[in-house]
Amino acid sequence: MTEGPSSYADRLGVKYAAAVTGEHKRTLGQFFTPVDIAQFMSSFQDIKKKRIKILDPGCGIGILSAALAEELVKIKQVKVIELVAFETDVNLLPIAENCYTYLSHWLKEKGIDFTFFLCKNDFILHNSHVLADQHEVQESYDIIISNPPYFKLPKNDERAIAAKSVIYGQSNIYSIFMLIAAKLLGENGQLIFITPRSFCSGNYFRLFREIFFSKVDIKTIHLFNSRKESFKRDKVLQENIIIVANKKSQHKKEENIVLISSSSGMEDIQNRNVKQHEWKNLVNLNSLQKILHLPLTETDERIIRIFKSWTGSLKSYDIEISTGPVVDFRSAELIEIRKTNKTVPLMWLHNVEPMRVTWPKEKGYNGKKKGQYIIKNEDSVKRLVPNRNYVLLRRFSSKEDNQRLVAAPYFKKMNPEVSALGVENHLNYIYHKTEELKDHETIGIAALLNSRLFDLYFRTFNGNINVSATELRDFPLPSFSLISILGRKMENRDFKSLNIDALVSEVFDVHTNLFDNYEQ
Repeated sequence: MTEGPSSYADRLGVKYAAAVTGEHKRTLGQFFTPVDIAQFMSSFQDIKKKRIKILDPGCGIGILSAALAEELVKIKQVKVIELVAFETDVNLLPIAENCYTYLSHWLKEKGIDFTFFLCKNDFILHNSHVLADQHEVQESYDIIISNPPYFKLPKNDERAIAAKSVIYGQSNIYSIFMLIAAKLLGENGQLIFITPRSFCSGNYFRLFREIFFSKVDIKTIHLFNSRKESFKRDKVLQENIIIVANKKSQHKKEENIVLISSSSGMEDIQNRNVKQHEWKNLVNLNSLQKILHLPLTETDERIIRIFKSWTGSLKSYDIEISTGPVVDFRSAELIEIRKTNKTVPLMWLHNVEPMRVTWPKEKGYNGKKKGQYIIKNEDSVKRLVPNRNYVLLRRFSSKEDNQRLVAAPYFKKMNPEVSALGVENHLNYIYHKTEELKDHETIGIAALLNSRLFDLYFRTFNGNINVSATELRDFPLPSFSLISILGRKMENRDFKSLNIDALVSEVFDVHTNLFDNYEQ
């Protein structure tokens, strides 16, 4: 048998993927792991035993199991490999069985006894009992390796209902795979997963992070920076990470060390830079959100240290951030193209540029017209906000944007004749709870959010284009007096002519060379 089992599985997987529709793949969250990534993931295994039990939940064609077995062969003392694999695609089961049979023959030639059990049950429903801590785990594994499906589960999905004690809101199915896997690890067991990096932050993953971090010690994280490279065969746009973790030991006292590296894809994997970090510097376990930061450069590390030194926050300054209450399709009958004596201004995402609100501006993205006014009446008043000073912040950045955080100061004097205005749902708005933000305070907050300092800090934990109000509410901030000073230095001046980063460096005593190697 000259062809390796992982290459054999990859060949069959390519053939199968070409025969099914894109809709089929999306429905099942089915994107097969490329063989080079499967082999790279398997290289992280460090279990040294004669008998090894493996779990591959959502196994697909079995490429991860095959690559892992190839890696285990290199350990001369391994004599027995047991595999339990789950797959729900009935059309894929015969192919997976074919691959595992091939693997069995290949291992036999190496003098290794191999048995496999291919289960067609849903992995989550089959193992949902382990999600409750009071249930003792009857079966455990030495290594769990997986590229789980990823798609959002509706709240009425039976898998979401089964996992309701460990998820919040509309969670992604891959997080439930990770939690069950963490609970099925045996003593000194190892978990190797490739997933989106979205679990690192966001309120929907808060409960997941709390539970997951309590069950395992993360040892290695590799980030694929390119959204296109990892699964380019299936044209998946997703920032992925490989996460390697060990079952948390109750007796371990020394600080957990995490290795973090990154690459665009597999082509530059050999040139990756691996750095050591103390776990306590990556996650504040005393915080509510327990956001996981992934510093990839020395600049990232320095910026995280700067933010950790700040003790303020919007919340501590009695400043609130809320999401725009006008949902366009629910308010369609109220949105107008032209101004009347019954309308007030309506702010959309495309009206907000860095440090500038451009209103009216009818043409949104892709040239589509957006009504710039909303009728104020008894029905709509609850969807409007008082006309006062705000910082308007995009909830989403576009692929064309150089920065993730795009904010602008809105002043009530821009529309002095109205008492209210509309803020569309794709915007967040920041305001003082009991008073009104002064002009220079509004400018200072907006400038800070638009700075490279904040953009780069945001990128250390957020790998998507979403900007969460929950995360920003607890963002570390410098003293409010310094924010006010920044605003005063910019007040009554043309914002576009100012170097915001230079002013931030000056006011907050951040060395200007911090951004020398910064790439947008």
